[in-house]
Amino acid sequence: MDENTSLISGRNKESGQSANGPGCKVKVAEGAVLLTITLERIAFYSLAGNLVLFLNTNPYAWTSYNAMYALLYFFGISYLMSFFGGLIADTLLGRFKSLLLSLLLYLVGYLLLPLSQTKLSKPDRYILCNPQEPSYNMYNITHGLMDILNHQKSPFDESCSGLMFGVLTLIAIGSGPFRSNIAPFGADQVKGESQQANLTFFNWYYWCVNVGTLVALLVITYVQQHESFYDGYLSALICLGVAAVVFLCGSCSYVYRPRTGSVFKNIFTVLCEACAKCCWRRKPSSSLGDDAIEQPSSCLDFAMYRYGGNFQEGTVNEVKKVLKIICVFLTMVPYWMVYFQMETTFLLQGLHMNLNLPVESANVTVDCNPQNSTGNDDPNNIASKPPKLVAAWLSIFDVIFVIILIPVFDRFIYPRLAKAGRPMGFVLRVSLGMMIAASAVCVAGVVEHYRLKSVYQNDSLPCCRHTAQQKIGRTVYNAAEMSVLWQIPQYALIGLSEVFASIAALEFAYLMAPKSAKGIIMGLFYLFTGVGSFIGFASMAIFQGYWFGPYDSGNINCRLPCTENGGKFEIKLKCHLDNYFFFLAGIEVLGLLLFLFVVKICRIQNEISAVVRQKSQPQIISRRSVTERLKSPVSLQRQSSSDISVT
Repeated sequence: MDENTSLISGRNKESGQSANGPGCKVKVAEGAVLLTITLERIAFYSLAGNLVLFLNTNPYAWTSYNAMYALLYFFGISYLMSFFGGLIADTLLGRFKSLLLSLLLYLVGYLLLPLSQTKLSKPDRYILCNPQEPSYNMYNITHGLMDILNHQKSPFDESCSGLMFGVLTLIAIGSGPFRSNIAPFGADQVKGESQQANLTFFNWYYWCVNVGTLVALLVITYVQQHESFYDGYLSALICLGVAAVVFLCGSCSYVYRPRTGSVFKNIFTVLCEACAKCCWRRKPSSSLGDDAIEQPSSCLDFAMYRYGGNFQEGTVNEVKKVLKIICVFLTMVPYWMVYFQMETTFLLQGLHMNLNLPVESANVTVDCNPQNSTGNDDPNNIASKPPKLVAAWLSIFDVIFVIILIPVFDRFIYPRLAKAGRPMGFVLRVSLGMMIAASAVCVAGVVEHYRLKSVYQNDSLPCCRHTAQQKIGRTVYNAAEMSVLWQIPQYALIGLSEVFASIAALEFAYLMAPKSAKGIIMGLFYLFTGVGSFIGFASMAIFQGYWFGPYDSGNINCRLPCTENGGKFEIKLKCHLDNYFFFLAGIEVLGLLLFLFVVKICRIQNEISAVVRQKSQPQIISRRSVTERLKSPVSLQRQSSSDISVT
């Protein structure tokens, strides 16, 4: 049945609401969706927020950079599967069934996390995998830098790497389709309401995402670091199970949009035909008449009937719109590279700063032994108390800024700017978000610069470290005396950038997507987010051995090799995480310039204004016009651009 048949009567069967306003079912459906999102985010960030620490400590004891690679792999696969999840929802299962399937896979994958921490007997033997005992100070620095480089571990050489990557892959496959479908599925529940209602839903959707993230980072990461990862993952598994139950309970109130079929075949056919005719520069047939002959505005126009093609004008216009959306998504890849630093390099930086309260001074020791420049200290020889603060807690400042600022902007700032005739549009919001993200990694670079200076305070003795040994589980982190609270500004700036760039991009993805491809477009949005994660993975690998230590088990303070030759110290490599942060800032500035260029060339602002004007104009469709449309052979993939709906 065509989607527009619901406009025949006063009762909207698709949206489940009366013509006079939203009904009770709409509110129940929205509430179930938002609660499901909140609980799912608790489970997701219980894993993502502390995965580096989980793998870097007992019993697995992965090197810190391999642990970060695993997290970036998890993010990349998860966001990549978002694209395929949107495709499956639009072509095969529909959004509701796709969400149920993703929750099932999610639960199975998450069930393996507590099992991976369940012991069979003593000495420690585990149900799923028995990790190897880590060895400490494996390499003598006198062997030279090349010897260390030759012994560098890959992520797949770590303890139980097969199990860990298998579990992460399964959870990523479950979380990806959920992410791409839950937002458009929730937006379907407010179909027929105003543009402001649509904007409000996405704002509160993002608010619920961050509430769930806050609970995960504040409560569950504390349990993981100070109690056990088993208890933390078990709590998150329960939240995910409750989310599945809540989602099922709302099924009697949901709007169920039928699957629309794949638009990729249509897009590919249009592109092939347009490129072939554009290359040959075929002129329009004279049988069309002189009045019909006009110069095409782009190569894609050659696929239209009026220029001798085989497609309707509306179909080609939709293909143009999809390509413009992809171009915008591509320019945001540098932003996502910066965004994913919160759970990776920001977290690792925090683990090497003083995790005690500011009133408590760090127990700093001076170590001038070159052999301690790599590897962990033996935790059996360290009798320090566990730190009181949790490194993952610093992400809370990102979340707090988002939670506070979203209602402020939604209820006060945006309406007042619009009323004053100066609305804050998509381009301005994304540009501000990108600039703030660049400033966030600049601040992180400055913090890291001073952190390293506090570790190596004496220039005449460049190999002498001034560090406090922080014991977390069975891993010892050689931390600077500098308080971890100096990280607050960089996390807060990332949160402020989200309020502008991330929400605007999410709204843009749903607003501009053709009606027959909303799930796929949302999947593309998350696909390019995953591309940012994979490129971040690659950039870290490129600088391994230059700015990052070639072998590292929780120590980013390396100076290799640190040997004395004729009264002078020889240092061929210094770890410089600060340089990597400044590199990311430069990449983000280039991304901003590319974004502004694409917006101008593709006339994105004009496209958005046109769609918004269409939504503000009431459409009156009679029974006769609806009946004629139902009899029309034109498929959903060939609807005109005037059929594109925000909701």
